[in-house]
Amino acid sequence: MSGTTLTEIDAACAAFAKQEQIPGLAAGIVQDGRLVHVTTVGLADIEASRPVGPATAFRIASMTKNMTALAILSLRDQGRLALDAPLAEYVPQFAKVPPATRDSRPVSLRDLLTHVAGFVTDDPWGDRVLGMTPAELDALIATGRLFARPPGLAFEYSNLGYALLGRVLTNVSGERYQAFIRRTILEPLGMVRTTFDAIAAGMDDFAWGYRLDEGNWSRERIEPDGEVGAMGGLATTVPDYARYVAFLLSAWPARDEPETGPVRRSTVREMGLWHAPPLLPDAVADGRLPAPSAYGYGLVHSTDGLLGPRLHHAGGLPGYGSHVLMLPQRGWGVFAFGNRTYAPMSRLTLRVAEILHAAAPRQEPAKPSAALSRAVKAIVAAYEAGRIETAEPVFAVNLLLDMPARFRNAELAALKQRLGDGHLEEIEPIHALAGRFTMTCLRGRLRGAVTLSPDGEPGIQKLSLVAEEV
Repeated sequence: MSGTTLTEIDAACAAFAKQEQIPGLAAGIVQDGRLVHVTTVGLADIEASRPVGPATAFRIASMTKNMTALAILSLRDQGRLALDAPLAEYVPQFAKVPPATRDSRPVSLRDLLTHVAGFVTDDPWGDRVLGMTPAELDALIATGRLFARPPGLAFEYSNLGYALLGRVLTNVSGERYQAFIRRTILEPLGMVRTTFDAIAAGMDDFAWGYRLDEGNWSRERIEPDGEVGAMGGLATTVPDYARYVAFLLSAWPARDEPETGPVRRSTVREMGLWHAPPLLPDAVADGRLPAPSAYGYGLVHSTDGLLGPRLHHAGGLPGYGSHVLMLPQRGWGVFAFGNRTYAPMSRLTLRVAEILHAAAPRQEPAKPSAALSRAVKAIVAAYEAGRIETAEPVFAVNLLLDMPARFRNAELAALKQRLGDGHLEEIEPIHALAGRFTMTCLRGRLRGAVTLSPDGEPGIQKLSLVAEEV
């Protein structure tokens, strides 16, 4: 990144803090597996006029959820639990919870991971009960009115669901979930200043959480570590969290190299798949959610025209707002922490990602597989010859059965009459067995798309051609 780009990012962070009236913030950029830039703005402690530094710790609230999900998936990978098993199999007290309706199916771990368990959205309540004791969680399971609807019908963001996943981690691992996450994720990644104990973190370089009422700042109460922190209890620093983001991004692309992380790469990629119904804009406190968006396992997956596929998650607690945004196809991660109640940090990470995109060199186009390249070149030759049969060696068994050669040849003739002679301009692979291509012709362009078969030598099973005249 150039100095000009970094200056623009720093200015954007300062302007955001001023606009949103955030006492202090810290932001980090991860690129190619390392922390490449840190921005700090404002105060970690208003009363003492102590500034935010590169190593100041912030609470990251619900950004904790993807680490909890990762821990659950790691136990699944070890064969110690099953995502579709009933929750009661791992939290026996839940067997006594009355179902939402008599015909409701049991709540599964997958339901909890994806927020479709049927529980009510509980952000304000959940934010104030982080210090819940094991006995208090037991009492809630026994006496609470947990269900808003039957499981599996709709997405509804639930802190309680992830709190119960924390209990699953404790019961299955045989150690408190905090210790399990520390031993299996934090320590292997070198995240030495990341903790569930915010009160202990407050003894070091810590950003105190604030609220603004009628122009006056006041400190929010520190919610202590407790039985339900798996839904949002972590405190961390920019250098520590950058290690975690770099680890997540290292799962892309899929490849043959040996595994090096605390959890296997395919499991990390699984976290970002769409597992729950599409999100409504007000479904989670995550700022701008471009369509389409859906919830995976502790991560939201979105796609937009500018940045492409991205994974993200917000966090909010009394005194704090946070957000992480990752572009796996580019190896970029942007995250930001602020110390004002529910600060909308997703607006900042999106802005920083847009600045990075604007400054980045044009990406080299992906190379087509040999099979895809062979198939496209055969179709280009058939267009020039005016006979689809010239490409028959690269056809799957179905292609000329689905549309006989005489109809294909008539299509080629009509296209060539409109567009004239042409040559191949580019092949744009979707993956190894499908792609789009463009021919530049005398009077316009020919756009084509092919899908290959799963044969030992893949052949064209689907072909479409569209004229685009100038």
